[in-house]
Amino acid sequence: MALFVPLGLAAGWRATSFWRVAVAGALLSTAIEVLQMMVPGRDPSLRDIVANTTGAALGAALIYRPRVWMLPTARQATWLMGAAALAILAAIVCTGVLLGPAEPRDPIHVSRAGDDAVVRYQSRADVIGLDQPAYYLDGMFRGVERFPPVTGQVSHRWSGWCLRIATANRCRIGPTPGRGWAVFIYPAAAAHRWADGLIDIAWVAMLFLPLGFWTTRRTLGVSAGTAITLLAVVPPLSGLVPATLGEWIGGFAGLAAGYAAHELLRRRFAIAGVQPSRRSRL
Repeated sequence: MALFVPLGLAAGWRATSFWRVAVAGALLSTAIEVLQMMVPGRDPSLRDIVANTTGAALGAALIYRPRVWMLPTARQATWLMGAAALAILAAIVCTGVLLGPAEPRDPIHVSRAGDDAVVRYQSRADVIGLDQPAYYLDGMFRGVERFPPVTGQVSHRWSGWCLRIATANRCRIGPTPGRGWAVFIYPAAAAHRWADGLIDIAWVAMLFLPLGFWTTRRTLGVSAGTAITLLAVVPPLSGLVPATLGEWIGGFAGLAAGYAAHELLRRRFAIAGVQPSRRSRL
């Protein structure tokens, strides 16, 4: 998606129709995927075609009617803010669905990596060909001899799984709202200490950035209340582990960054004498 957004921006700059750019992106993506059949080690993928086409369409949408999202009227900003909230809701719910166990009765596998415990299970994302994370628990095997091997006892609570190894006990094991990135990116490619922290926080901040961007001074309270609801209420109802403190900070940091970016943009336009306009190009 990210690679095809610039293509959509460039093609949509002078395009007379948004749909022409979207169709062109779909055709180009399909051609690329078909050509991969002749490249050793590469396989065509319908997921790639969908992602590439979505990226091109998103870029075209951003450039085709820029004033609608860059300098919206109060009514347009309200609609855009609502759409952003629904998108965050969908992302969190999909994270819970995709990273939930494929079968509730499937076993939870616990392995050892040095002194760390690694919890794995087959998720619904894995069943449909997406990726899934493993959950690392630092120091759970510290002080425990390797031989004879020691297994852990796993139990489930409303806030995730709990693991007990010897005298060590750890709960809240499982996907949080910030782990949604793991269905698209190979989690093993990043060190788990990064994956368990900064990437999760950055993902949540990215989700809440558009909500803050379309927040006005009159709707600040509504946006804050929406963010609290999305981070506190929705995850447990979606089968996720409650959001971490870092994810809370990331969510409100994204909200504040989006609001600050829009205020800066609005002031720049005000200095230039540009006023909000309904459905017109800059």
